[in-house]
Amino acid sequence: MQNIQTPRWRAARWERRLLTALATAFCSELFFSIWVDNFRVSAAVVLYPVLLLTLMQDSQGAGTGAITALTVLTVRVMVGTLQGEPPLAAAVQEYSGALFYLCYELLLSLQVRDRRKAPLDTLGRSFFVCDFCSNILDLSLSKGGMPELSSLGWLCALALGRAVLAVLGLWAMRRYRRLLLEEEHERRYQRLFLMTANLKNELYFLKKDTEHIEGVMTRAYQLYEELVGGSAGEALPQLALSIARDVHEVKKDNLSIIRGIEREVAGAYDQESIRMSDLLRILEDTTYDFLREQKLNVQLECWCGEDFRTGEHYRLMSILKNLVTNAAEAIQGQGAHSGQGLILVDVRRNGACLSLTVRDNGPGLSDRAMQNLFRVGYSTKFDPETGNINRGVGLAAVQFMVEELGGSIQVDSDGGARFRVTIPMERVEKGEKP
Repeated sequence: MQNIQTPRWRAARWERRLLTALATAFCSELFFSIWVDNFRVSAAVVLYPVLLLTLMQDSQGAGTGAITALTVLTVRVMVGTLQGEPPLAAAVQEYSGALFYLCYELLLSLQVRDRRKAPLDTLGRSFFVCDFCSNILDLSLSKGGMPELSSLGWLCALALGRAVLAVLGLWAMRRYRRLLLEEEHERRYQRLFLMTANLKNELYFLKKDTEHIEGVMTRAYQLYEELVGGSAGEALPQLALSIARDVHEVKKDNLSIIRGIEREVAGAYDQESIRMSDLLRILEDTTYDFLREQKLNVQLECWCGEDFRTGEHYRLMSILKNLVTNAAEAIQGQGAHSGQGLILVDVRRNGACLSLTVRDNGPGLSDRAMQNLFRVGYSTKFDPETGNINRGVGLAAVQFMVEELGGSIQVDSDGGARFRVTIPMERVEKGEKP
């Protein structure tokens, strides 16, 4: 397949080459001389291969080496000129050290065909050969002949040491990038997990709402039959029948939405299990993101008495997230409260049941709220700025999910609100105990 290189891509590649050359050239000015005059030992020879394998990993020739050699020579001539040395004399004196970098990349390109996939042991051997051979070239040009045998031993040791340092530098960079990648994968997994949990939360509510729609349609059709048997004329029975048909269409659309969501989330980690401690960690991370967005001074503390694996991770996450979010918003809504809000999540095994307790130090629940808490549409959350009231679905969905798992939920209000969910352990536990 033909490799298409756009002008922007070529410009970016030249920028990376120039950056590699400048970094190497300035780093080469930090040196000390040994064996013979003007033979430099600098950290640039450790930095240079690292740059070739990172910034210039897509390079296959010695183009970067040529630019680096020219840049190194230019910088050294400028430094020599500033020190009172004639430019031509400085160029003659420094050209051999500049050619080191051209020779280095040329040899590297001959040994390593694909810099992206080369293993570290292969790179280490290549760095040693490149360093050793390029140093021989540098010394030979500087002295006008091959270096002595004793110097070759020192060059071998120097090349080995710098090759090891370059490999260690590459290993550290690759390890760091791998850690960043793992962290990004973890964040993406958490976002996907939370999104799927939210979708399934909505799915539970839609399924429950379907039952309500079915009841409305049945009553509308019963009304139609009664009107047909009475003396209401033709208009009212037809109106009742039209309403029944419209409700039936709403029901069909609702079922289509349910099937669509089920297709999207079907199999999304459904067969996998997750440790309860990991689920609580995801809950903490997502909750603190929410608290920062809302600028809430609330602390969340989660405690897991006995860790276990669960296959009902989506339901449990939806239950806990709804309860914790409600607690945070309740704390936010209290005007007289001073100090930091606190939400405690306690997960423990009580015999054959799993107990989930969510407590807060908010204002608690009024008698009216306690009576209507799980009724769909009831909400105490009102935004005075927009005039919008919350849709009142969260706790109703929690009750529905808890009942689906064969559990129960209890609420009391004494110095704050406390929700306690009890679910049979056999319905949530999956896999071997840790």
